[in-house]
Amino acid sequence: MDTISTITALADETRMRVVCLLQEAEDLCSCEIQALLKLNQSNLSRHLTRLRQSGLIKGEKRGQWVHLQINSGDWEERKYIPGIIKSAKKDLPLITEDLRRLKSYRSSGYSCKTIGEWQP
Repeated sequence: MDTISTITALADETRMRVVCLLQEAEDLCSCEIQALLKLNQSNLSRHLTRLRQSGLIKGEKRGQWVHLQINSGDWEERKYIPGIIKSAKKDLPLITEDLRRLKSYRSSGYSCKTIGEWQP
């Protein structure tokens, strides 16, 4: 994908938060992202579609869940992405809170099957 498509995809705060979570976690189910970012399903779906179209993330269906990851192959070609993400982590306090919730969630023993019961 081209530079403009990538930058416009990352220009949205919610999409940047998704990318930062996936960069840290390496693999998350869409329901986990939804819970961690406190988004409704339709809003998240719209953002995930845009990120997939830009080539920044990829999804893999596993049973009834879609697991998402950074599309590292595309990132290799776009060397400017890590710098943009590093800046966003400094500029957007919500990302720090998202990453704190991710750490809490990962240490809690919950999974995408039980995330509805998880309390941050």
